[in-house]
Amino acid sequence: MASTANEVVLEGLEHFHTWFLTVKGSVPRDLWKYFDPDTADEFDEPEPITFESIRPGARSVTALSATERSQYTSLRTVYNYDMSQYQRYLSEEAKLRNKILSTVSEVKKPQLRANKSVRIWLTSLLTSTKPTDAQMKDIVRARHRTLLGAKYVDWPTAGPEKWLTEWQKLMADCETWCPALYSDWASEFNLVWGEVPDAKRLCDRLVEALTNEDIEDWDIYRASRELRQAWDQKSIRSGMKVAGKGRISRAAFATEPRFDGLGLEGLESTPLEPTLDSTTVESSRARSTSRKRSGTETAQKEGAKRGQKKTKKPCWGCGGTHPHFQCVLISGHNPKDIQVPSECRKAFDGKMKDSSFAEKIRIIREANEIKRDLAASAVNTQD
Repeated sequence: MASTANEVVLEGLEHFHTWFLTVKGSVPRDLWKYFDPDTADEFDEPEPITFESIRPGARSVTALSATERSQYTSLRTVYNYDMSQYQRYLSEEAKLRNKILSTVSEVKKPQLRANKSVRIWLTSLLTSTKPTDAQMKDIVRARHRTLLGAKYVDWPTAGPEKWLTEWQKLMADCETWCPALYSDWASEFNLVWGEVPDAKRLCDRLVEALTNEDIEDWDIYRASRELRQAWDQKSIRSGMKVAGKGRISRAAFATEPRFDGLGLEGLESTPLEPTLDSTTVESSRARSTSRKRSGTETAQKEGAKRGQKKTKKPCWGCGGTHPHFQCVLISGHNPKDIQVPSECRKAFDGKMKDSSFAEKIRIIREANEIKRDLAASAVNTQD
């Protein structure tokens, strides 16, 4: 059986602990003691219960008394349960054999003799492959030098994901085998990412945490999350594909936005469309009284339905009747000095107390600022 791409293959000393934990985790906890090299527990097959078990020489239930029949029924129930557990044990043993065979290198497979138990297999692999504590420290130090021996001056092409995956694995092993290396992880992190412009803020915060001796709050998972957020912000600023949307072009911001005549709640904005003169109105009426073409009545009815305005959803930012993309409170940009109703501002200020909502508003405003900068740049280029 071939191993899958995500399985750890036991090839050398550096793989043993990860491989052994994977093997142990594949067995139900209550059955591991029957395979564990450090125990001697055996799961023996239950002895069957027969009529002779109750009364020597009995061949049928009729040969038993009422009391003996009750005893036979009870013992038989216990036997059936024990037998089901034994069958479960045999099934897990077969699965474990296959897993070991599929995750051990070809060089080590001669140790796995078919007539030996799984416990003997694991004992043999443990004896030949398990590293000492000193060897594990040397292995982790070598990985530490390899991963942190070079620093970035710019983001990797696909972002920090691959580096973060390897770094988290390394930090987990450092915490176990080399605590001194783990305690210095913040300084090492800054050596790698300190010269990347968009990651500088994160590195400065780590330095501050080290200075204030509150580095415990900055575990490897929070640092990883912060680094991914820095990469996302860099992607937004550079106009890369974000959230399924394509690259932003200059033409998208070359003109002022157009609205449908609806302003904030209780207000009306002046329509941007020019007023129709009398000649245009008469021409429109003349066309409307012309002979209808065959088969257009249904289409006209459907067109009239489509022309009807749908009930607008309230703005998720302030609760007003306008679309959220017209909300000056969300965008933080109000060049026309639109008056905002007090109830809308009160609702918005209340929501801003929620950190997740405030973060969403911050990202939207930052993106809008980038759009305005791009639009201004496009206009300047055309001039």
